Amino acid sequence: MIEMAGVVDTLLALGFCALCMTRERAKKIVDELVMRGEVELKESKALIDKMVTRGEEERAELRKLVEEELERAKTGLATSKDIEELSAKMDALAEKLGK
Repeated sequence: MIEMAGVVDTLLALGFCALCMTRERAKKIVDELVMRGEVELKESKALIDKMVTRGEEERAELRKLVEEELERAKTGLATSKDIEELSAKMDALAEKLGK
């Protein structure tokens, strides 16, 4: 019989938890492992919990990385307020030059 930690590591390495691990999906995967004798029934709940927790952690980490990248991408970009202020200044300069 495979050690539970080894099964979890294998599943994580295969990316089963990363973005789409729901409790239902984890249960389906673990039920299959139990049927094949790779996981004992008494270990199944803990394995499901670990998979779901890991999936949540990875989603949070991915969300954080995406937010950081968005912030980096926005750095140096003009906001709509900046554009409005520049437009007003241009209008004022155009008016002065027109006089």
